[in-house]
Formats: sequence, C-alpha cells, structure tokens
Amino acid sequence: MRLGLFLTTLIGLAGASHIASAADTTWIAVATLENPACDTSIGGPPGPTDWQVDMKGNTLTFTRQTTTRSSFTVDLKALQPDGSGRVVGKDDKKREFYVTFDPGSGARPFQVTNSLTPCKTVFKPKA
Repeated sequence: MRLGLFLTTLIGLAGASHIASAADTTWIAVATLENPACDTSIGGPPGPTDWQVDMKGNTLTFTRQTTTRSSFTVDLKALQPDGSGRVVGKDDKKREFYVTFDPGSGARPFQVTNSLTPCKTVFKPKA
C-alpha cells in the first residue's frame, strides 16, 4: 500500500513538473516609472512604454517595443515555489538590476530596480 502511494505521489510530481514547463508564455507589459523624475536604462523616459515579455522555462526576457529594442534577461530559478521573490540580472554594461515578483505564475506584474538609483519601474500586463 505504501509503495502504491509513493509511486502515485512520484508520478504526480513528475506530471506537475511537466505542467510547469508548459506554462511558457508571452505577453505585452506596460512599464511605468514609479517616480516620473527618474530616468533609468530600464523603463526609459518617464512616459509608459510597451515591452514584450517572454517567459520560457526558467528564463524571463523583456524587450522594449521601440526602435532601440533594448532587451534584458534574468534567470528565474531563485524564485520561491509560489512564484514570488527577487532575481538578479546584468545589463549590457554589467550593472546589476533586480526583478521582483509577487506570488503567481504566467503573465503578472513585476518591478525592476537597480543598484545605482532609488528608481523603480513597474511592469503590468497590458489590458
């Protein structure tokens, strides 16, 4: 009986792992600087900006939808099982930036900060 329960649990966990990888998604997010006086490399000028967000496996890439098409990628492995947490990335000049998620999965808001300024850029799925 215990062996059957163990095998059922093991098969369930393997199935959950497969479902998680099937959660790859792409969406458009609107990035807005929390403080319009800020001007950062991530988020750009104070007005809202559209970004394409691609979540594939444990990688998140967000690309500005303008002529400059700036792109940033972070590894999501450090997130908690509920999808929350903060991950670290580096821009093209090797400066660290931080992406913070609330609990959840798929298309959802996230915030980007960096080590150089107190500015925060909020990315929300476009309605």
